[in-house]
Amino acid sequence: MITSSIKTNLILKEMGITRYEIRSKQQSDLSKTIFSYQKGNILTLLEQSYNDLGEDEVKLLNAIVDAVNPANKDTIQDKYALEDARKNILAIKDIKGIISFTSDISTLDSSIPFVQSPSLKKMISDTESKKILWKNLKEIILK
Repeated sequence: MITSSIKTNLILKEMGITRYEIRSKQQSDLSKTIFSYQKGNILTLLEQSYNDLGEDEVKLLNAIVDAVNPANKDTIQDKYALEDARKNILAIKDIKGIISFTSDISTLDSSIPFVQSPSLKKMISDTESKKILWKNLKEIILK
């Protein structure tokens, strides 16, 4: 038995029209947003807004940033489209270092010290990743 939906799809297919198309990965990347959280002169890049982080993630993020930059408590939050993120991040002044908790930006071509970190969720459950991050922070940002 042929339903009306199947008939419609067959007719449209004969005409060369498809009702559904698989979206390419590239299209979804273009709409991706990178969130930044700056405390003092340390900029962090996140996959979601600071306000949307869980309580444990907020505590961990603040502990990491305070360990690197304990004096300044001023915070700035922003968000960028993925395609504009690099340009906007490099335009920020007075940055001592950048810590990326997102895999979308794994390097930046700049003179600003940059550390790639696992996600905050992963570090909560994996103490070894915290040790690796701290080692990288000491070698790259705190040197």
